[in-house]
Amino acid sequence: MNMPSILPLLEQGLHAASLRQQAISNNIANVDTPHYKAQTVTFEAELQKALQQDDSSFTAYRTNPKHITFGVSDPLNVEPVLQQENTVGPMQNSDNNVDLDSEMSNLAKNQIWYNALVQQTSGQFSKLRMAIEGR
Repeated sequence: MNMPSILPLLEQGLHAASLRQQAISNNIANVDTPHYKAQTVTFEAELQKALQQDDSSFTAYRTNPKHITFGVSDPLNVEPVLQQENTVGPMQNSDNNVDLDSEMSNLAKNQIWYNALVQQTSGQFSKLRMAIEGR
């Protein structure tokens, strides 16, 4: 993957991490709210599928953004999805399925992932700056 195409992927990852941070924060804030269901963000699995697809496969040409896409999906079109988690977890008497320990663990994991993406993005911009300055 060349440098210009990695920056949009890093941007998508940062957007997904930001959305996940909001979802985890909402879950933690509503840990005692009756009937609240935890929220999750799915992104990495869909991005992985899009990146692993064979480039030689058929892809439909769209003349209008409203046309239905089919064929190989473009990794740049993968968006993070906010979902409500309806699974039965450590429910409380209030029918709330937020597990505070799990959410705190997810928060730390997401922070590490976000920091790694920021470092990668910074590195890409440093490489671009060196190429422009001619060093």
